[in-house]
Amino acid sequence: MSGQITRITKCWFLAMVLMLSGQSLAAQAILAPPFGLQWGDTPDKVLDWAEAKKLDVHIKIPGHKPEVRELRVSSESGPLPGHQAYALEALYHWGKLYEVTLHYGAPGMKPAKVRASFNKLKSSMTVKHGVFSPNNKKEEKSEGFVRRSVSYHVEPVAGLLLLMSLTEFEDTLRKKRSARFSLLYRNQNIIPK
Repeated sequence: MSGQITRITKCWFLAMVLMLSGQSLAAQAILAPPFGLQWGDTPDKVLDWAEAKKLDVHIKIPGHKPEVRELRVSSESGPLPGHQAYALEALYHWGKLYEVTLHYGAPGMKPAKVRASFNKLKSSMTVKHGVFSPNNKKEEKSEGFVRRSVSYHVEPVAGLLLLMSLTEFEDTLRKKRSARFSLLYRNQNIIPK
């Protein structure tokens, strides 16, 4: 009888270890930014990739934030290689990667298609990272233009934020509409407090 209890205890303990290690592995997977980047990487990795793929790179060093470097990578001829995003922005604090944003929605894409892509990606990201909470919803009207935006976020690990934002523009005078969305990965733990 005591051998049976010990076996049950061992099985229960093993199940708990597997469950907790699975959660830990999921948290580690959540921490990885896209495109094979790692938090704390230097800009060289993005610059080398962009050069190898013949992509456009814009580098910005804000005068009021000398510790920050912003890299924007895009392609002249459509989405980034092997991806649906049209641009990647990477932010570095003293040379360490702390934020990556992917931008989706090319000029000329129908807003309904962009919205459908946004919802599909949101569903996929929810399965991987947990339920996104509504973050912000706005509608701004100004002289024949309407701008609608909605965003959602999840913080699956303390200091790590995933944010999705959809923005739709409407020119009511010319009856034209456009849309785009972004997916932001931010690791606040890289930036010293």
